[in-house]
Amino acid sequence: MHLRPAAFPAFPLRAAQGLAAAVLLLWSGAAAADESKAVRASYEVYFGGFHVLNAEAYLENGEERYRITAEAETQGFLSWFLTWRGTTESKGRVSAETVIPERHDNWGTADEGERLVSLRYDAAGNIVETVAEPEQDWAERHPLPPDAGKGTLDPLSVIAGLGQLLRNGGACEGSFAVFDGRKRYDLTVADAGVTKLEPNNYSIFDGEARGCRLDYEMLGGHRIERNKYAATAYDRIVWVARPAEDAPLIPVRLSIETAYGTVMGHLTGYSVDGETAAPLTD
Repeated sequence: MHLRPAAFPAFPLRAAQGLAAAVLLLWSGAAAADESKAVRASYEVYFGGFHVLNAEAYLENGEERYRITAEAETQGFLSWFLTWRGTTESKGRVSAETVIPERHDNWGTADEGERLVSLRYDAAGNIVETVAEPEQDWAERHPLPPDAGKGTLDPLSVIAGLGQLLRNGGACEGSFAVFDGRKRYDLTVADAGVTKLEPNNYSIFDGEARGCRLDYEMLGGHRIERNKYAATAYDRIVWVARPAEDAPLIPVRLSIETAYGTVMGHLTGYSVDGETAAPLTD
């Protein structure tokens, strides 16, 4: 199979960013309202059976504030085509019914150079500053709708928003308007039921987990000619469970089906307030 460096990496990279953004998805909702914890989780991502990415996420979740950081970088044969490393971070305030982002930063380096997105919000959570470097090339992309950032959350603040829904209702479901500084889309999360995840050599987890199915509708900023891997992607599910009895709910597996192979993300380690669990062993 001939793989074009500019085309093939795009889908697994977006999958890794999605995984990193979903890390600790339910922990933000599972924590009690008066509890403050710092949780870190690490993952390995495979595409068609090949190790292509590592991802790690960190969440501080308190009574009134949140901070979420996610990192990912290429591994294995994917790095033959593209060496890439990215970090994204969001900070903001939470209340019983509202998530108010304050800042969002997303930066990465690859063979073609550095990319940066920075969003700043006012006290009401409205975007007041957007920086995207380099500037978006609109020749090959759908235009953004008017007021693209109005009434939206950044991708990581969606996690805090879902957490508020989970606290109130306990269901793995919700709808969110999202703007990441370059693209505008609506994200939908739906419950996919509970299943038994069988043990394997990639993950530290085996047992029952609840599935959270992710879907989205692109509204602007996305490429007119879609990457064939992304175009055929379906059944995007993040599986959530407690990796130990005293551990919070966190994502333990990711699966995305495509016509060209399956993206799988596996939990390889986690810590709560700096206390690290036993590492994955052969």
